[in-house]
Amino acid sequence: MTTATPPQSLSKPLMAWGTPVYLADFDGASRWNPELREMILAAEQTDPDAALFGGINAIKSSQTILTWDHSAIEWVRARITEAVMALTRAELGEAAREVTSGIQAEVYYVEAGEPGGSSDAGYLQLLDPRPAAIARQASGGVHRIRPVPGRMAAFPGWLPHSVQATATSDSLRICIAWNVAYDKTWSAMS
Repeated sequence: MTTATPPQSLSKPLMAWGTPVYLADFDGASRWNPELREMILAAEQTDPDAALFGGINAIKSSQTILTWDHSAIEWVRARITEAVMALTRAELGEAAREVTSGIQAEVYYVEAGEPGGSSDAGYLQLLDPRPAAIARQASGGVHRIRPVPGRMAAFPGWLPHSVQATATSDSLRICIAWNVAYDKTWSAMS
């Protein structure tokens, strides 16, 4: 005859509303980044949709970059797939095997630029999405990710984010940003 173990009381913090953020520095970046840089700058010169972005001297262009047929772009797409799978596993655990595509928002740095006089220049800032926590000063509020060539940061698109302008006008910060959506036919109940 076995005896039941009495229920144990729970006496530990429970982390609720955690947000997974994928961060990786890729070894192969030094091989591919010079090619990516040249392709992006060349496309910017001929892109009719290139425009100043966010009210600062930043140009957003080449919205179709991930469809280009080039080995450097294939390398970036493979890194995106790694980020997608890592975030999906972090969020869904074993159920991630059922999802074939999906991620929210992310950035890959081809060139970081010079920070200039401000220590935050060029940094990706992820903001706490809980206004009440910020209002009550129960949150640090901002998580800063330093721009480094070959670094990828991926995070849910609903997470408020911004980038501080690069301080010097003769320095470039080149990044590839994208969005991928989950297939709307997928259901966690299936």
